[in-house]
Amino acid sequence: MDQVTSAYGKHAIYNIFVELIHQQEQHEDLIQKHIAHEMRKLGDEFDEELQLNITELHVISSIGEHEPINVTALAERLRTSKATVSRICSKLLSMDIIRRTQLSDNKKEVYFRLNPKGRKLNVLHEDVHHELEQRFLGILDPYNEDELLIVQKVFRDILNNWTSIHENLVTRG
Repeated sequence: MDQVTSAYGKHAIYNIFVELIHQQEQHEDLIQKHIAHEMRKLGDEFDEELQLNITELHVISSIGEHEPINVTALAERLRTSKATVSRICSKLLSMDIIRRTQLSDNKKEVYFRLNPKGRKLNVLHEDVHHELEQRFLGILDPYNEDELLIVQKVFRDILNNWTSIHENLVTRG
């Protein structure tokens, strides 16, 4: 393959990647609307309109999967800063979605657990993710093992380099 064809192929892949990111943003908005709709159907417990973004839903999910869990462990699991997690947890505490606890052997460290409201949100979020996972796996069904290894390598390389790409853009701006 010559360089022109190779460069064109790389640009075509980049353009598909950008389109995928845009679709993901739209999809996240639909997920938020779906979860808000489902919460309203749950009745009185969710009187107020809950405005939660995808990161906040992921914090709820991570707490639900690993409770009790502290800010440091949440930040590591979500690949974000402790300040971001602390801000989100403060919001979730004020909305009575999570609660603060301490372990009997360590009164200094603060841990989080889900309240009943948080458990319901977590179930809704898990249901949406399960449906997405099934659809995604269905997309991969036609590919053989060698093709899947290549796709896996590309995704892993993007993920491993994404932070440095983002940091370079931020420092230039």
